[in-house]
Amino acid sequence: MKRLVTVMVCMAVMLLAGGARYAHAGPVMGGGADSEQKLKDRPDTKPLKCLGPINMSGGTVLPKGKVTACVKYKYVHKDELYDGSERMTGNYGGKYDRVNQQVQLTAKAGLFENFDARIMVPFWDKEFKRKAGNPPVHVDTDSVTGLGDIVVMGRYALMSQRKGDWINLAFGAGLKMPTGDADRENGPPFSNTHKYLGPGAQLGTGSWDPKFELGATKFLGRSRLDAHFMYTLPGEGSHGSRKGNQFKYNFGYGYALNKLFDLEIELNGVDQARHKYDHSMTVNTGGHTIYLTPGVHWKITDKCHFSVGAPIVIYRNLNGDHANPERNGKYALGESFQVIGRLGYSF
Repeated sequence: MKRLVTVMVCMAVMLLAGGARYAHAGPVMGGGADSEQKLKDRPDTKPLKCLGPINMSGGTVLPKGKVTACVKYKYVHKDELYDGSERMTGNYGGKYDRVNQQVQLTAKAGLFENFDARIMVPFWDKEFKRKAGNPPVHVDTDSVTGLGDIVVMGRYALMSQRKGDWINLAFGAGLKMPTGDADRENGPPFSNTHKYLGPGAQLGTGSWDPKFELGATKFLGRSRLDAHFMYTLPGEGSHGSRKGNQFKYNFGYGYALNKLFDLEIELNGVDQARHKYDHSMTVNTGGHTIYLTPGVHWKITDKCHFSVGAPIVIYRNLNGDHANPERNGKYALGESFQVIGRLGYSF
């Protein structure tokens, strides 16, 4: 994993170095052939703008008739055990190592004036390892692969800088639909306690989940400021399960270095209530986690870009139960590594 990180960093440095010679110095003020008036419509003198952040949304709405699409890949490795915010050592029962990989297809279209709609179609590959016995030893590696829960959302522009407002501000609402399989059963010996995997291990939750969002974006020359908030109200899921209510809050800053590359930094927070599993609330599920996400965008063409970011955990509290440390099968897994890649295209 360290080798992967090193390779990614080296690639980003080389790309930045290679793109530096394309940096745009801006139009020349005053009269003559190179005046700002005569250059304003040339493609190579368009104002530099930073692309949207990779691990969050913002407050912009697509103009009517415009369509964009992207493919996002997310890799999450969890192999650190926590009781609330306290990191634990040693061997414990239950899950001790998990890798989640997601490929998400997103399409967005400006349907009406000040209104766009988007659909997000996720495909998951989830693998986790579990221990059992006394002392605990590895007994099971389980994996689920396939379509997840599809999300559809609409967004309305309350304010727009394109129309002379000082900021972009948008409100949106949508629905996560139960399209992913939520019926994967546990294998022995875990099936003696729970027949089905928990809601976090399934491809879907089996529930209809309303979502509400508020986003803001401000362009300041080459800089871009973003803020985004989303609240999800999960419904009752399959087999007596229900994920906890979730609040996401995000703040981002991006800067266009030149015509080819942007740099960004994000603060991403996720606060989620405990999940219900087999008709009862479960400790060490949900929790409050804050990430710091640096990223780089490569603007391959005017219509195509590639972005990569690496969320780093700076705070976590995984809803532990310190009063009952003997419940060693209930410790939660926290991220030790995460990376996100995005390939986008505008039509």
